[in-house]
Amino acid sequence: MDKKYIIVGGGLAGMLVAWELWQRNESFIVYADQAPASSNVAAGTWNPVAFRQMIPTWRAQEMIEAMLDVYPQVEKELGVDLLSMIEVEKILANEQEEKFWMEKAKTDISKDFLGDQLQTIKVKGEDKTVGIVKQTGRLNLPLYVKKLNAFFHEKGMLLYEKFDFNNLQYSFEKIKYKNISAQRIIFAEGTYCDQNPFFNWLPFKSVKGDVLTIKSNDLNVSKIRKKNIFILPLGEGIYKVGATYDWNDKSWEPSEKGKNEIIEKFEKISDCNYEIIGHEAGIRPASHDRRAFIGAHPKHENLFIFNGLGAKGVFLGPLLSKEFCDFLSGKGEIHPEVSVIRCFKKYYPEG
Repeated sequence: MDKKYIIVGGGLAGMLVAWELWQRNESFIVYADQAPASSNVAAGTWNPVAFRQMIPTWRAQEMIEAMLDVYPQVEKELGVDLLSMIEVEKILANEQEEKFWMEKAKTDISKDFLGDQLQTIKVKGEDKTVGIVKQTGRLNLPLYVKKLNAFFHEKGMLLYEKFDFNNLQYSFEKIKYKNISAQRIIFAEGTYCDQNPFFNWLPFKSVKGDVLTIKSNDLNVSKIRKKNIFILPLGEGIYKVGATYDWNDKSWEPSEKGKNEIIEKFEKISDCNYEIIGHEAGIRPASHDRRAFIGAHPKHENLFIFNGLGAKGVFLGPLLSKEFCDFLSGKGEIHPEVSVIRCFKKYYPEG
């Protein structure tokens, strides 16, 4: 079979690129194995504000506009609800932080993201002041990945099998893998990039995160509550609570340490009876500078990477995948802050 692209990876990154290429009528095949993946665990929430400075994150409005373009298209095509617009309520620590919030909410840079009226909630009988973050929400990420995998599989464009580098042949003119001939190959394996012989030199800084699912009939949280962790309402008394950041543990098994950390933080910002009904863990493909790795290999121009989206993948992915596919078609450039070129001089072992 002749394809223009081979995509390795069926998680969030791989599906974002596959969707963009499909929208452009490009031919491709995706290899998606059944290994554990952070996309199957992540809560899928997004928050466009850096709370330390109370300013929007990198290219925040552009990211939101791309999300609200791409994800509804996927919903319509698949006939499934994936996207929910839910406000974030950020618990403020003290009067100084409250004053800082209000000052920033009036500035041109932050006014579209920070609510200009503070609110009060009760936790354990005590009043807590919260600021409301606008333009926030959640993508049902596990369902998004599952449904798009099935969609492309039914069209013969995705295979449920592990990619074997031993069967890959490549030259400047052509990529060959088993019975597939392609012009280009895109690696989007998430944290498994450390097993990729072409891109394992990149400075990934993967981080494990534990997430709990709880059931509570008296929690009554209707927004995404944030204070060190998040509480995400899913409906019918079910909530996601998390997540931890463990830079040392690289196992996929949920940890007792992570569970206890979430419980301790959760009970500081809630007042309810609850039951833990689920405990999962994933490893996010984060990078050393919190920017994605996107672009071509320094020596093999038809080998590409789209990876390193990290904890903000739902938020960053739609715009970055659009720009990546523009680049592939010769109609744009990859932003310097996420271009893999920034790593060549320091990290590429062959110089």
